Amino acid sequence: MEDTRKRYEITCPYCGKVQYACKPIFHGLGIADAGHGTCLGCKGAMRLVFSERLQAMKAERWEEAGIYEGPEEK
Repeated sequence: MEDTRKRYEITCPYCGKVQYACKPIFHGLGIADAGHGTCLGCKGAMRLVFSERLQAMKAERWEEAGIYEGPEEK
């Protein structure tokens, strides 16, 4: 069966990689900042924020202590 859910373009706040995400269940319940994901490029932890008014999603840095926040410093 083909996945027909709408995908939203997001940009990793750590490395700038453009990728796509579907709206999580919590966004459908009106909790705008309840989504999360991991960058496919740098593996940085991202919070996904959805705007119902704009029908757009953006990725922000995950600021919770103890959670990997981005690529290793070289």
